[in-house]
Amino acid sequence: MPDSVLPFFSRSYEEARDKFLLLSKKHGAYSCSYKHPSACAPNGAPLTLETAWIGPRDAKNVMVMVSGTHGPEAYTGAAIQLNWLNGHKGFPSSSMAMLIIHGANPYGWAHSSRTTENNVDLNRNFVESYATDTCSQLTQQVQELLCSSRSKGPRFKRIFIGLIKLLLSDGITKVVNEISNGQYTHAEGIGYGGDSAEWANLTIRAILDEHLKQADNVTIIDWHTGIGRYGEPCFLCFDEPYSEEYQRARSCWGAGIDKSNVGYSSGQRPDYQGLLINAARDIAQGFGAKTTTAVIEFGTYANLKMLKGLLIDRWLRYHHDKENLKISAKLQTQMLRLFYPQDLRWRTSVLQHSETIISQSLTALNTDDAS
Repeated sequence: MPDSVLPFFSRSYEEARDKFLLLSKKHGAYSCSYKHPSACAPNGAPLTLETAWIGPRDAKNVMVMVSGTHGPEAYTGAAIQLNWLNGHKGFPSSSMAMLIIHGANPYGWAHSSRTTENNVDLNRNFVESYATDTCSQLTQQVQELLCSSRSKGPRFKRIFIGLIKLLLSDGITKVVNEISNGQYTHAEGIGYGGDSAEWANLTIRAILDEHLKQADNVTIIDWHTGIGRYGEPCFLCFDEPYSEEYQRARSCWGAGIDKSNVGYSSGQRPDYQGLLINAARDIAQGFGAKTTTAVIEFGTYANLKMLKGLLIDRWLRYHHDKENLKISAKLQTQMLRLFYPQDLRWRTSVLQHSETIISQSLTALNTDDAS
């Protein structure tokens, strides 16, 4: 498989989009492009979120795969989607279909940023209300620290020493939560969830509304990279433990569902707010469907390294200028490689694991259909 994985991993947003559109057409997919109304690619070209529906339009059992919620992570999610499309030869039953959402955050992908055109973390943007006037003292301290910068990049040493002091005074769980949960008061900070629904948020909701209204059973995977062991899948299920939804996820993907806390420094998963996967689940359930959902991460590097990537991403947004183009290019490459390793072994492992996971998902959907 190693040599065969190369065509599915792309070097740019445009290349990946072209590959996706070509394979979708080859499979006779019902495809739609959603053009961003204001943002453009770095070269001024339009930005689009793409979808492909494979299978009967009235399918009662639907699997949804999302890529690119966090810009640079799109390369891996898109490769998984392309690999599945390339090998697709039919579903286990005639009542099944696949909905692929390709490049959920096209601005972030094209601009090599985890956030949207408004510095919003799309995966913290799916909330019912935006608490823009509520800020704890710890939130203030953490955000001020994370934003410490100079002309050559983030002040890594100052930031890490400051975080150690906060860990000692407030505890690792509280500090990790402050970094990861999502916040709605510091628009230029890290983990900013926005003050209103982003264009990508509204577009994804409209796509799901259109495609899931007839479904009885829906399985949703949002592909990510970063958390977990190198090249291995890390399953994050946000349903209540031992609920019907949780048990379906466990039956589908195995005991890995029970290890959702393994990849975190504190040993406990943060209390994430505004997740896309939960919004998608709620939309499907609103139509009366039974749901099986998970964010599936493919591990890259240690948590401290990944935090460094978040700091670089923010610095590139607010401190990049013509005076430091070489520094910016170096840091951007460094950040991209943290979320999108070039290692062939990593990429091979990702595709092999994803093939198994998708096969498990479709088999479970077929079982749901029979029950």
